[in-house]
Amino acid sequence: MSPSSNPPSDPESHDLFLKRWQLQLRKGLLVYLVLAVLSEGESYGYRLISSLGDYLGSDMAEGTIYPLLSRLQRQGLIESRWQIMDSGPARKYYSIKPGGREVLAAMKDRWEQIHQLLKRVSTP
Repeated sequence: MSPSSNPPSDPESHDLFLKRWQLQLRKGLLVYLVLAVLSEGESYGYRLISSLGDYLGSDMAEGTIYPLLSRLQRQGLIESRWQIMDSGPARKYYSIKPGGREVLAAMKDRWEQIHQLLKRVSTP
């Protein structure tokens, strides 16, 4: 096969490519979604995971969300507090900080630009 020739089309490799692309999109949107959910009010981890799963239409892994929450907190975009519960263990509640609202607003603007670009390139 010469370097300029195209390999035959392989549906399995296309599926794999699309799955990887979808995973990258999901990772990119996760920060946006976490900030958007927290902009509606504070939330504890399990409820946040459930909300995100509802938005994404799939289960969210704790191993994905908690490191992201820690990173957002270190970056000063969100904050947390512990709440002692009448029954059960204490819960850690997360809320968005003013800097997080600014970042979310910028992300919304950028998302709108991307949406407009996709509409332009998708229109015949």
